[in-house]
Amino acid sequence: MSRSLASLALTLALLAAPALASGKKEGAGESGGSAIAPIGADLVGKRDLLVPPEQVGESLGTVEITATMMAGAGAGKCRSNFLVFNNSTATVSLGVLASSYNDKGDLVDNWVVNVFALAPRTQTARLFSCALGAIKLKMVPTSEFSWPPVRCNNAAGELEACLVAMKLTSTLPIADKDEPKKDESKAKSEPKKH
Repeated sequence: MSRSLASLALTLALLAAPALASGKKEGAGESGGSAIAPIGADLVGKRDLLVPPEQVGESLGTVEITATMMAGAGAGKCRSNFLVFNNSTATVSLGVLASSYNDKGDLVDNWVVNVFALAPRTQTARLFSCALGAIKLKMVPTSEFSWPPVRCNNAAGELEACLVAMKLTSTLPIADKDEPKKDESKAKSEPKKH
């Protein structure tokens, strides 16, 4: 649990750094520039998901993804940060499509989180803008990955299946694989308005 809290603290620091560097708080001049706060803290649902490796054998460790949706109070802004920590003994690559949905099951946002050749015991982050109104987060592998969407990089630099698990922690509740049940193809065909 302490690693999750440390990851959240690091995420908050990463999100605050650009606003502080420019000498202006996020949201300043819009609605008072309140501090950034996590979205979905009051929503009910599971926040942690552990996906074991496809194969059986001695584990090489875990790749941990912390998905944090943040908003500036009253600013009408939203940021999604995906912190990826390679807590394994292998160099890994990862590819997921993260999607958020509203209370009607409609698609709110899509983000592709790709990580190439992340060394053991290192981390990286992907920061995206997002729309407000999401109540669930769902992650599926991109086309070159299966579940879990983690592959090891071999000596030739090629991706191969390996005994690395994935742990997802999210500020939004995590949707089950068959959730939401609404027709996602319709939502994907509609252009995003940001």
